[in-house]
Amino acid sequence: MAVPLTTLLQNLNERIVRMGELNRNLMARIEVLEHEKEDLQQELEEKKRELDIARTDAEFLTMSHRLASSPDSIISTRRHIARLIRTIDNCISMLKEE
Repeated sequence: MAVPLTTLLQNLNERIVRMGELNRNLMARIEVLEHEKEDLQQELEEKKRELDIARTDAEFLTMSHRLASSPDSIISTRRHIARLIRTIDNCISMLKEE
């Protein structure tokens, strides 16, 4: 026995409505996930910057400990380097004037 056409159309309509609801739910979920992804990407970039700063700090600390073995010699080494930098800056200024 054949199923009446109206029953088939009702079943089809119910399926279409369910698929529409499912589609709306999935689209909303996609939007939420895209926002979450953007937030995580920003956080990742921030953490990368923090990591670069930490690596630079670690490199400077390692270098300063290689330059001198005690805190007093580190201070005097830093002063010496600062004097050298000032001297170089003065030399550059004098060269620019010529």
